[in-house]
Amino acid sequence: MAEITKYGVTGKTLQEYKEEVSQKYLAVDRAWNIDPETPDGLAIAAWSEALANVDEEVVNAYHSTDPNSAVGQQLDQIAAFAGLHRKPESFSTDVVEFEGDGLIEIPAGTLVRHRVSSTLWRTDSAVITHSNGKATVSVTCTTAGAEGANPGTLTIIASPVARIRSVINTSGASLGRAEESDNAFRVRRNYSVALPGNNQIDNMRAALDNVTGVKQSLVYENPDSEIDQHGVYGHSMAVFIDGGEMEDIVLAMATHKNPGCGLNRHNTFPNKTSIDAFTPQKQPVNITFFRPEYVTVYVQVNISTRTLGEDEKEKIKGDLVDYTLVGFDETSGFAKQGFRIGEALAAGRLYTPVNHYVAGNDYVSSILIGTSPDDITKGVIAAAFNQLGVFSPENIQVNYV
Repeated sequence: MAEITKYGVTGKTLQEYKEEVSQKYLAVDRAWNIDPETPDGLAIAAWSEALANVDEEVVNAYHSTDPNSAVGQQLDQIAAFAGLHRKPESFSTDVVEFEGDGLIEIPAGTLVRHRVSSTLWRTDSAVITHSNGKATVSVTCTTAGAEGANPGTLTIIASPVARIRSVINTSGASLGRAEESDNAFRVRRNYSVALPGNNQIDNMRAALDNVTGVKQSLVYENPDSEIDQHGVYGHSMAVFIDGGEMEDIVLAMATHKNPGCGLNRHNTFPNKTSIDAFTPQKQPVNITFFRPEYVTVYVQVNISTRTLGEDEKEKIKGDLVDYTLVGFDETSGFAKQGFRIGEALAAGRLYTPVNHYVAGNDYVSSILIGTSPDDITKGVIAAAFNQLGVFSPENIQVNYV
């Protein structure tokens, strides 16, 4: 039977049980006919399989208590001890620019419609147009999942606002994600042990990444007295958050922000949200955070193949987009997170999901990327510290060569 020791758990295989049971039969009578086709041979096979299955379940039960190997409901239960919960399906996000008369307030919840798919996108906060009549604000799709929005597709004002005449998105959307996978949940749990910690950056990020709807965050600190190379004020943090509701984000930041460190309230980084709020103990505090600037990435994948068909192209595109969001779940040794805010966009990383799909029958000739459909020629796209590369299936070309 399976045995649990201080070194772990060990169980016997089906073949080991078959040999053991066979030896016990032969110990009674060396001439006993236990060939596989005989009734006794079939009985040995049935007993061996049953015993091996029991051992396998014992091993599975043992590993289900380990956060690094638990899956499904058991992983949910382990994470719940730390107050963590698996994230449900999230929503796509983007940034739009309204244009109209100057000093006009556009309320939170104003709806914008996608001109092709007709999906609705809701503004995350209220915004007032500048004197030139323009204002930018982040929007969240009302439909969960990976709803795309290429530049220039969010152009219909579905909730009319007096003296506001037009709207447009100049960058592609950051796609929503499916329900959090076991691997992604495990990675988040491992660094979320910083949630009650004393290091402000670690516990701030842990708190933000556990807010419902937040896909990722970046907490950037400038500990020096002078403005740094990115424009972050001295002795302050700049917090960039992709996804999530404003109220939930403000509460998380108000709970974990320590006194004395500014949040770049008066900085001019784009996509800023600044709210006067209260801590859980009702102390006044200003909470400022920023949405990342989205960089739409176009991809061209060339595959040398004689076995793949047109149907596989869509599957390859889907696998590639999934990789850019959550990393590679299939085996160890590969990135377990997608592209992060401020991370350079390297085409070399995209070989992993494509190579896994084409397997041993074919090979990837090349993968190139670009920020325009007319210029997909680069291997690496530099990203500013507040930028996030966004990928969408409609911006990926798969060619068979």
